[in-house]
Amino acid sequence: MSDNKQIYGFDFKYSFEELPNGLIKFNSEKSDNSFTTKFLAKGPDFDIVSNALEEATFINHITGKPFIRTSVLYRQILLNAIIRVEFPDNEKLDAITIDNSTINSMNYNLAKLICKTWLRGVL
Repeated sequence: MSDNKQIYGFDFKYSFEELPNGLIKFNSEKSDNSFTTKFLAKGPDFDIVSNALEEATFINHITGKPFIRTSVLYRQILLNAIIRVEFPDNEKLDAITIDNSTINSMNYNLAKLICKTWLRGVL
């Protein structure tokens, strides 16, 4: 994979709620309490998508049919395509640069929203 891929901006709406233990739960957009998330990502690239699918696909040894481990797919997309995530209208959240440590501590629903937005934009 070459590093001179085009960089594109993406955005989506989300809502969140603070749980009693202090964690933040991300949800899809709700009209009463929605914020914008913006992120920079590498543009449509066959190598990124095919490598992510290859890593995430597992063959069921009983049926012989493939299935996709979505958490692995999201991790591969985050590592290989997403560069930076910003929360411009939410002062409670800081911008993050994507790397292994931020992925490990990232809320799963946020990762899912970012990856789905990216997939919709590039496929």
